[in-house]
Amino acid sequence: MIAKCKAIAHGGNALEYIFCEGKLGRLLALHNLCGETPKEIHEEMKLINDYNSRCKNKFLRIEIGIAPKDEPLMTFKTLNRLALLFAKQMGLDDHQWVAVTHKDTDNLHIHIIANRISLSMSSEIFLSVTCA
Repeated sequence: MIAKCKAIAHGGNALEYIFCEGKLGRLLALHNLCGETPKEIHEEMKLINDYNSRCKNKFLRIEIGIAPKDEPLMTFKTLNRLALLFAKQMGLDDHQWVAVTHKDTDNLHIHIIANRISLSMSSEIFLSVTCA
């Protein structure tokens, strides 16, 4: 498994991309979110983001690549647990995020779009490096 994480400003576009018809595999998890469409999810995230005007890149875009040899072992339950564990290890327990699988390439991968601002607004996650 290889994961990349980057802080981005274009959360709405990132959500549209991961939910794009033809690319979307399965919805794995919605955390602290009620919306089901990219627009609804983005509006929910913006409610929190609007409280921090100083932060420019208010979203995190995370991609987790699954090794081809591990793909046959990846059931929905396994992928769901992987997304939940990864988000927990990244400190996203008090944040809004959504995780999906994509089928637009030959290799299985997970996309997570997260709100950098916590729901308590007491902390942010400051990431601009690639995590491996």
